[in-house]
Amino acid sequence: MSLRRLLGALLVLSLLEIGLVVVTGTGSLLAVLGAGPVSAFGFAVRSGLAALLFALRYRLLSPIERRLPGPALLLGLLFFPILAHFQIGGGRLSGDGLSYYVFVHSIWKDHDFDLADDYDHFGMLSRGDLAVPTSTGHRRTIYSVGPAVVWGPFFFVAELVGRADRLLGGSPDLSGFGPYHTNAVAFGSFLYGYGALLLMFALLRRHFSGGSALFAVLLVLGATFHYWYMVVQPTYAHAASAFFAALLILLWDQRRGGDSGPLGFLAFGLLLGLAMSVRWQNGVWLVLPGMELLSRVRREPRRFGHAAACLVLLLLGTALGATPQMLAWKAIYDEWILPYPPQGPGFVRLGSPWFLETLFSSRHGLLSWTPVFWLGFLGLLPLLRRRPALAWPLSLPFVLMTWVNMSVADYWGGHSFSIRRFDSLLPVFALGFAACFEVLRRRLREQPRLALFGVGLGFCCWNVAMAEALRRNLIPRDDTVSFAHLARANTQALSDAVGFPTTWPASWIFALRYDRPPSQFDLLVGRYLFHMQNNLGGVIDLGVPGDEAMLGEGFAAGENHAGRSARRLRGRARLFATLDHPEDLELRFELFAEAERELQVSVNGREAGRLRIAGGWSEARLRVPGSFWRREINEVALAPDGEGVRLDRVVFVRTDPASKRWA
Repeated sequence: MSLRRLLGALLVLSLLEIGLVVVTGTGSLLAVLGAGPVSAFGFAVRSGLAALLFALRYRLLSPIERRLPGPALLLGLLFFPILAHFQIGGGRLSGDGLSYYVFVHSIWKDHDFDLADDYDHFGMLSRGDLAVPTSTGHRRTIYSVGPAVVWGPFFFVAELVGRADRLLGGSPDLSGFGPYHTNAVAFGSFLYGYGALLLMFALLRRHFSGGSALFAVLLVLGATFHYWYMVVQPTYAHAASAFFAALLILLWDQRRGGDSGPLGFLAFGLLLGLAMSVRWQNGVWLVLPGMELLSRVRREPRRFGHAAACLVLLLLGTALGATPQMLAWKAIYDEWILPYPPQGPGFVRLGSPWFLETLFSSRHGLLSWTPVFWLGFLGLLPLLRRRPALAWPLSLPFVLMTWVNMSVADYWGGHSFSIRRFDSLLPVFALGFAACFEVLRRRLREQPRLALFGVGLGFCCWNVAMAEALRRNLIPRDDTVSFAHLARANTQALSDAVGFPTTWPASWIFALRYDRPPSQFDLLVGRYLFHMQNNLGGVIDLGVPGDEAMLGEGFAAGENHAGRSARRLRGRARLFATLDHPEDLELRFELFAEAERELQVSVNGREAGRLRIAGGWSEARLRVPGSFWRREINEVALAPDGEGVRLDRVVFVRTDPASKRWA
C-alpha cells in the first residue's frame, strides 16, 4: 500500500513538473531557480518516466481487482507520447487561433469585450473587416467567446506562475501575450482534446467491449482532424467543442431512461449553454433532453407538469450557460442574440446545402480528406439495428448538425484540416466506428479468408496501377526511382483512370454528368469564380499551368502566341465555370482569329448569343442573364465557324456588384 502511494505521489509530482515545463519551458519545479530550457530529449525522458510511473501505479503494482484494463491502460499511456509531440513539435497561436486568443486576453486581462488593443497587438487592426467599429464602438468578431471562458483557468495558472517568477527575481512577460500565457492556454486546449477521448471511451464502454471502444477512440485520435486541433493548432475551439459534446452525450446516456429531476435538467442546460458558447452549433444537442421530456409525457401524461418544470429549468440553464456569449454580442453588436451569424445573413443557407461538395470535394471534403468517416456513417446502420434506444435519439441531432455544416457558405471551413466543423459529432462517429468494428470482427471470425482477400486485393491494385504508370512512361524504365516518385506515379495513374477513391461516388457522378474524367472532379469542384476565399476573381486564364481543371474537350495544348498564353479551339470547345448562385454576368472573351469569324456561345446547353470576331487579337463581350446560369458547375460551350481561333482568357463580370449572397 505504501509503495503504491509513493508511486502515486511521484506521478503527481512528475505531472506537475511536466506541466510547468510546458508553461515555462524550464526544467525545475520552480522555474525561477535558474534552470535552463528543457530540450526535446529532456522532455521525452520526462514523459517516458511519467508513463512508467503510471503503468507501475495503475497496472503492475495494483491488486488484480483494481488494475486498469488493457484498453484503458493503453489509452492512458498514449497521453505521454502525444504530449511530447505537443511540446516538441506542436503549435501555439496561428490562424483563427489569434482571433480566439484575443477574447482570452480581453476578458481576463482587460475585463471587457473591447478587442481593438488585442487586434492591434497582433497587427490585425488594419484588416478591412476589423478596421471599422460597430455601432457600440467595438471591433467586430465572427468567433465565439466560449473558448476564452473554458481556457480561463489555464490563463489564471499562467498568471500565478508568472507572478511567482517575478516575486522571486525573474522577469516574465505578464502582458498576457507572453509565452507563459499562450503556452498555458494551448496546453489547456490539449487537455480538453485528450479529455474528449476519455469521455468518448467512457461512453463507448457502456455499450461495447473494451477492445471495440479503444479501436473507435484510436480512430478518432489518429484518423480524423481531432489530433490536428489537439496538437498542431490547439488554440482553436474544436478540441474544447469535442470535449463538451462528448460530456453532454455521456451525461444524457447515463440518465437516459431514468427519472432525472428538474435540477438534473438545469445542470444539463448549464453545460449545454457553455458548449453553445464554445461552438454555437452545439445548440443542436438541446434536441436530446427535449426528446427525453417528450417521451416522458407520452409515457406518463399525468406528469406533464413535472416535465414542463424540467423544460423550463433546462431552458433557463441553457440561457445561463450561454450568458458569456450573449454578453459579448451585446457589447459588440448591441444584440443579446444575433438574428443571423456575424458573417452575414446569407452565411448559412439551410435551404440549399452543399451535399456532395461538403462530403467529397478535395477542398477539405469530410470523406475525401478523412475517409475513416465512411466507417462512422456505415456503422450507424448496425448501431440503429442493434442499439436502437441509443442510436435513434442521436440520429436527429446528427442529421441536423450535418445539414447545418453542409449549409454554411464556406463549407470547406477556410484553412481547415478536413471539415473541422464536424467536431461536435465526433462522439457519434465514435459509436459508429465501434459498431462497424464489431461487424467486421464478427465477419472475420466467421470468414477469416476475407482478410487475406483484402490484403491480396490491395497488392493487385498497386501492381495494376504501377503497370499503367509504366505504360504511360510516368516511371523510368531503366533507372532507379524513389518511393515518393513511384507512389506519385501510381496514384496519378489510378486517379486518371477512375478518380481519387476517397471522392467516390461523387467523382463518378460528375464524370457521367459532364462526360469528363472523374479525376477532373478533384480539381474543379470547389474552385469558384467569385465565392469567398481563394476564388478565381472571375477569370479563367487559358494556356497557364493548371488551366485544364476548368476545361473540357475541344482545346489544343497551351501555347504562347504573340506574347499571350492561349489555347487554340479545335471545333466546339467547353469550359466550366463554378458559381455560388445564378446571377447576370457579362462574358469578355480575349481571343485571336486569323480572319473574321463568328463564335456561337452556349451556356448549359442553351444558346446565349453569337459574337463577331475581328481578325487579330480582340475582345468580344456577351451579356448572359441569370436565367442561363445555375448554382455550382456551369458549361460554357464555344463553337467557331472556322479554324484559327485562339482563346487567351474569359473574364466573367458581375453586372450587379451587390449580388454577393452570403454577406
